[in-house]
Amino acid sequence: MRKEYDFSKAKPVPNPYFEKLSKEVTFRLDFNSIAYFQKIAKSYGFSMEKVIQLSLQRLARSGEEFNIGFPTLEERNNLDTYLEKQNDPPDVR
Repeated sequence: MRKEYDFSKAKPVPNPYFEKLSKEVTFRLDFNSIAYFQKIAKSYGFSMEKVIQLSLQRLARSGEEFNIGFPTLEERNNLDTYLEKQNDPPDVR
């Protein structure tokens, strides 16, 4: 083995697994969110898309339960069931 290798003339090889590791998605963002991510991206010298990707990856890896400030579907269903029981007239026999 050589002590050092010269990779300066090496041609980049695309990752054959890239398509299996990620998926392109499209979604809309409000102007405030766009401005926020653009500001962060500029300070790091990254694209806004890269900053959003890194932010989402970090959130997904954290394992934390994500709270968006709305009741979950299960919580809403439980509330509906509770309210239906409260509105049922008493069973008089």
